[in-house]
Amino acid sequence: MIVNVLIGLLIFIAMLYIAAPIFIYCVQKLPARVSFEAVDEASFLSDRSDKFNALDHELKALGFEYIGSSTLLDTHNKTYFSLYANSEHNTTAMLVSMSSKVDSFTYVEFSQLYADGTVLDVSNAPVVPVYPKMDLKTAARFPQIYDAEKLYSIFLKLKLSLNNTSPSIGYKRAYGFKKVEAFIAKESDELVKLGYCKSATDSDGKRSLTFKGACVFTWKNTFPGKNIYDKLDQDYSQKLLINA
Repeated sequence: MIVNVLIGLLIFIAMLYIAAPIFIYCVQKLPARVSFEAVDEASFLSDRSDKFNALDHELKALGFEYIGSSTLLDTHNKTYFSLYANSEHNTTAMLVSMSSKVDSFTYVEFSQLYADGTVLDVSNAPVVPVYPKMDLKTAARFPQIYDAEKLYSIFLKLKLSLNNTSPSIGYKRAYGFKKVEAFIAKESDELVKLGYCKSATDSDGKRSLTFKGACVFTWKNTFPGKNIYDKLDQDYSQKLLINA
């Protein structure tokens, strides 16, 4: 009986790891070129959760100036975000709420832009990022840190310890969403170089995945790969913090 259950489980996992990537390969597309449209702040916040609004207040209390809010509708996800800038530390913050048919969550992300186009990024997102590690982005994730102020202190600590030979760039209100749009484009181009996406973009500015990309992205969201990648990602982040 136990043997039959184990065999059935193995067959089920094998189907997920083979059939699911084929399905994702056929239907999934990623944003490559985006143009965000600003929405009214009051209306936007009234549609967000209590958690989102509480974090909005926390960020403003930390000295972050509100830049604007917008949305990103992907193939299977809806993303709502607000962008902020802190002139004192030359840093940027983003408050993000993501929803899909299977999950919904809200998180804070702090970023430092550098003149050479690279980025330091620290968030408390509860899910492991599907994108691979890239030279243009150093990312750390601390999902167990719920307090925005504590997460920001971690971010500033990492910023000081991870020396960048290129000067930091502050985010100005005049930029609007342009720097965010530019980085999404740069990140997408890097995915093409790494073999995760096809180079062609459709009329909506999206790129199809390669089969390699479909496999990796699916496995990162499927048991047991999801758990393994999540642990590796958090261990990497903790290592950065310990060495800071």
